[in-house]
Amino acid sequence: MTFAERLTRWDGWLIDQLFQPLADRLPFERAAIQLGMSFQLGSLMLTAMALLMPIVLLGASFGDTVDSCLILLMNFAFFMGMKRSAPLVRAGMMNPLRPMLMAQRLISIAFVLYQAWWCLGAHGIMFDVSFVMLLSQITFVLGLYFVACQPRPPRARFAQKNGQIIDGPWSTSGQLR
Repeated sequence: MTFAERLTRWDGWLIDQLFQPLADRLPFERAAIQLGMSFQLGSLMLTAMALLMPIVLLGASFGDTVDSCLILLMNFAFFMGMKRSAPLVRAGMMNPLRPMLMAQRLISIAFVLYQAWWCLGAHGIMFDVSFVMLLSQITFVLGLYFVACQPRPPRARFAQKNGQIIDGPWSTSGQLR
């Protein structure tokens, strides 16, 4: 088994054994994708906060934080793309975003590990900024995994008869007609 096959199997295990049971407990069919999109939006907001923290707390200029601005713009573009792709996920059908976003999920996990490593070496206010970025990356990964979950099939509809329960000679309080 190659390394790529192991990563694919590990990614599938994470979705099937960890995130899908959580998604199945959510209250309605499309709750997992909506929760995933909420995590994506939260990641975008945390990235914006990490961009503004050095400007507000340290007096950094916009040019000093240009890399964070580019990360914010990439996150925003990805969020808008996910928002446009969300209608592709329908109950009772295979989730097309699961195979489409597999590489993105694995790369994002690598970025979480890198950000955690970078966070360990930071001190003072830079620790706070790197910790906010770590939270942003974690919420991004959570969002990707919830978006990849299979939506529950719609509930079965049962035919209902609108009228009296018993038709026949006893339909009027048990009196014969």
